[in-house]
Amino acid sequence: MIITIGREFGSYGHVIGKKLAEKLGIKYYDKESMATEAKKSDKYDELRAFYEEEPVNSLLYVIALDSGSGRHGEVPFEFIRQLAAKQDCVIVGRCGNYILKDNPDMTSVFIHAPEEYRIQKTAESRNISMAKAKKLVEKEDKARAGFHKYYANEIWNNSNGYQLTIDSSVVGVDGAVDIIMEFLDKKEQMKKA
Repeated sequence: MIITIGREFGSYGHVIGKKLAEKLGIKYYDKESMATEAKKSDKYDELRAFYEEEPVNSLLYVIALDSGSGRHGEVPFEFIRQLAAKQDCVIVGRCGNYILKDNPDMTSVFIHAPEEYRIQKTAESRNISMAKAKKLVEKEDKARAGFHKYYANEIWNNSNGYQLTIDSSVVGVDGAVDIIMEFLDKKEQMKKA
């Protein structure tokens, strides 16, 4: 069982992923924990940009697309596939939905919420002004969209890239976890039918 979670900044996707992994009793990977695992690899130099989220500027992106090689994600993608093959896990971010899309054991989820909600929650949780929170939300969403476009060449928050999308402002963290659990059960039932 592999659950990938894409998320808008401030939508609590990180928290939802962690709670889901705890409830299922499976491994949890986010950027930091995957970077820790990557550092143990002899290929960390090739994985560094993927985990340190170096800015993906538009010129670099255009060059990569024009080269036609499509190989800039090859090593990190294989690394994530190997992590997912070791055990059941929840993977937050890192283009998991794209990298593992051909894995029949993968369920892809996208957590979103209205921007106003995410700005308010970010301001509250970080004790910053609404103006600073707005800039942070916009900056992080733009970075995630650019990262996903660069490595996966697809639109990050497009529902077509996910099996399930959830508005966390409507159902809350625990509600989102419950919905994902129910979705996993229904998916398993459909496999057996």
